Amino acid sequence: MPVVSELHRHWTLALMLAGGVTAGDLDPGAAHAGARQRVFAAAVPNGGVRVLVVVTDGAWPAGGLRIEDGNGSVLVAHVDSDRTAYADLDAGAQRAADNLAHAAAADGANAAASRAILALRLISDWTFARAAGAGMALPTGVHPHSIRVVLLGADGTPTATLGPVTVQQDHGGPAPRSLHATATPAGISLDWQAPTRPVSVPVYAYRVDRSAESEHDQLTRQPRLMSQGKPGQAITYADRAPPLDETLTYAVSLVDALGVAGTPATVSIYSSDFAAGSPPRHQIAKSGKGLVTLTWDPVANARTVGLIVERSQLAPGPYELLTPEGLSPQSTSFVDRQILPGAVYYYRVRAVMPNRLPGPAADPVRAQPLAQTPLSAPHGLAAQVGVSQISLRWNPVPGASVAGYIVERRAAASSPRWARLNTRLAPSAHYLDATGPSQGGSFDYRVTAVAADEGQSPPSAVLHVTLRDTTSPAAPAIVTASAADGRVQIHFRPAEPPQKTALVALLRSDSADERGLIVGAPVAASAGLIEDDWVRGGGVYWYRLVAFDKAGNRSGESRAIELRVAAASLPTPAPPQLVYISKPAPRVQLTFAAPPRHARVIVEVRRDDGRWQTIIGPMVGTAAVDLAPRDPHPAYRIVYVGDDGGAGVPSPAASPP
Repeated sequence: MPVVSELHRHWTLALMLAGGVTAGDLDPGAAHAGARQRVFAAAVPNGGVRVLVVVTDGAWPAGGLRIEDGNGSVLVAHVDSDRTAYADLDAGAQRAADNLAHAAAADGANAAASRAILALRLISDWTFARAAGAGMALPTGVHPHSIRVVLLGADGTPTATLGPVTVQQDHGGPAPRSLHATATPAGISLDWQAPTRPVSVPVYAYRVDRSAESEHDQLTRQPRLMSQGKPGQAITYADRAPPLDETLTYAVSLVDALGVAGTPATVSIYSSDFAAGSPPRHQIAKSGKGLVTLTWDPVANARTVGLIVERSQLAPGPYELLTPEGLSPQSTSFVDRQILPGAVYYYRVRAVMPNRLPGPAADPVRAQPLAQTPLSAPHGLAAQVGVSQISLRWNPVPGASVAGYIVERRAAASSPRWARLNTRLAPSAHYLDATGPSQGGSFDYRVTAVAADEGQSPPSAVLHVTLRDTTSPAAPAIVTASAADGRVQIHFRPAEPPQKTALVALLRSDSADERGLIVGAPVAASAGLIEDDWVRGGGVYWYRLVAFDKAGNRSGESRAIELRVAAASLPTPAPPQLVYISKPAPRVQLTFAAPPRHARVIVEVRRDDGRWQTIIGPMVGTAAVDLAPRDPHPAYRIVYVGDDGGAGVPSPAASPP
């Protein structure tokens, strides 16, 4: 059976005894040896045969045990307590061996628990089993194939027989798996896993030996019962008082129910004197100009071989080693000059143990060193004034220790105090002051550099900045409006105060919902009149006015008015000037005056029937050509046509000379 499974069975056995559960209930394979008894028999490496009997259901046989071979031949007539083994037990174990019969015969929960503890002691400690009369070695030379155990009454008559069971070959348990040692301030901790390969005799205990140079110690006087809550869980042992400052080798052997130790597993580890690694007390970090000085109390432990100093910019780390060569254990101070002024550093001093490993670290101490020289004042402060903000720039202050800049402002030179604008340091030589709308005025500015150690430079020279007037004028009022003769004229009045308005512009749209666009050029506020000639007769337009001040600030819009443009009156044109050209083909060249605004030109010729026919136009121009005159002297006239398509009075007729 695998050691792991068998190791878990000794806890099952304890549950059987304490709770009244039979072995057959939990392991059908155990029923052959009796519902609540167990017999172990095996030939051990020294050539003898050992037998262990665990009787757990009721009284220990009053007459003891008799060992027979499988055929019934008596091998040992009576199994007695081994007094040599009894003498090797301590007083507590001797009392437990003496009370074996009483514990087995008693009833009740306490008795069941006692039987469980005794059963675990029997299968884990061969010396105890021999002293209690439950284990023995068969006489030399006796090697039966199988045995059985006869339980005897007080008068020596048999009351029950256990077995027969086959005599196994006991080579001892396999070596523990994954043996690992850990040095701690409390001692050396060992842990391992129980082997998984099958064994002939179950393994319930272990022994631990320790060697150091020429010394050898058996740490477990009796085999220890292996404690394992569940299969796969590591088994542990702690050496609370190991020798210090030397390499120790531990050997762990598994011991089976017949007391045979298996092949040991070994592990070596350096046993550190952790007290020598205790950090120095009262560590203090003092900030200076360009340096940090660390001090601490002298180390009291003579085994401490040195000290190291570590530094980090974060309390949790990571830490860098500042003393790769280490410091003398008698040293009590250290000066760190490789620092950045104003930066925050955390330091810790650790003791070095004899194995050259550093001990644990104490809580770090904090320091913020100062700059060695003060910063110079910023120079070159200049401003760019915008509509709602002022952009400030200056020359960066030289030096790696500059953390940022403070920007201050005052309303006038007579102001008693400067107001700081930036709650956080400006990281670069630039700052935007959002002033918002203003009616002009001025501000004074200055800039101060701040070092990483929070030291400040002298302030810069004061910069006087004149603000832009960013307030908008009020919208002008429309007084009267007309849309006669193809032209829109709007009379307006600037809002109060009139000097705030410099120009007035006209907005035009095709509906009341549209914002409209500026048409034409703005006029001076003093003009009082603004016109729109770019209209179509009969068209409907919406007009609004806006004002601008000298700084270009624009007002809101005036109320909107709706206007329908009346068609422009058309004048009578002058007759055209005519030239007849006969070659290379007949044609008549006409010239005439340009049409008025909102009018186009039509050229008409008189037909033979006396009626007039349009041959050219409507057009905008001052010349035309008739390429097919009916004769050298046709009559022509000019007619103006308005935007609405209406024609005016024709000009007098004219013919080529």
